[in-house]
Amino acid sequence: MEVWYALTGHVDKKEVQESIKWINDELYSKPITYLRFLVAAGSGEIGAGINLYTYLKALPIEVGTIAFGEVDVAATIIFLGGKRRTVVEGSQFFFREGRYTIADPTGPVHAHEEAISVFKRELQEMIHIIARETGNDGEVVAGMLRKSKIMHTDEAREFGLTHETIAKLPLQQQEKLGFREQ
Repeated sequence: MEVWYALTGHVDKKEVQESIKWINDELYSKPITYLRFLVAAGSGEIGAGINLYTYLKALPIEVGTIAFGEVDVAATIIFLGGKRRTVVEGSQFFFREGRYTIADPTGPVHAHEEAISVFKRELQEMIHIIARETGNDGEVVAGMLRKSKIMHTDEAREFGLTHETIAKLPLQQQEKLGFREQ
C-alpha cells in the first residue's frame, strides 16, 4: 500500500515531529510498503531538516520524495531522504549556509561558543549529506552553500539532486479509484 504525505511551509521541529508522528501512525495501522513524501518549503531549520532526512533514510519501507515550488535548503535535505527523488518542472532549490540567531545576545562567551559549535556541526552535516547523496565533492557543496546558489530543475538533475523531472503529480491511485477521468 502506498501513502502520500506533504510537508509545506516552514521546516521546524514541530513540523518534523508532526510528520514523523503521522508516518508512524500510518506504518503501525496499515500495511504500508511505499511512502511518497512531497516537500516544498521556502524556509526552515537545518537541524530539523537533518532529523527528518535521517528518519526517512531509516524507514524499513521504500521512500520516494517529490519536490515542488520553492525548496529551501532545510527542505532540500529532507528531499534527499528519498530513494527515488522527483521534482516538478519549474521548481527551484535554494542552497545557502544556515542563517542563525543566538537566543541571548547578552549571554556569557561560553554560551555563544556552544551555539556557534552547534551551527558549525549542522553546516558540516548538511555538506556531508548533500555531497553523499548527490555524488559531489564536499568542497563543491560548501562553495555552493557559501555563494547561496539557486538551482532550477535541469541543473538539479545534472548535479545529482534529482532523478526525474515531471510536469504533473503522478496520481495513478486517483485513476484506479475512479476519481479522475482517463
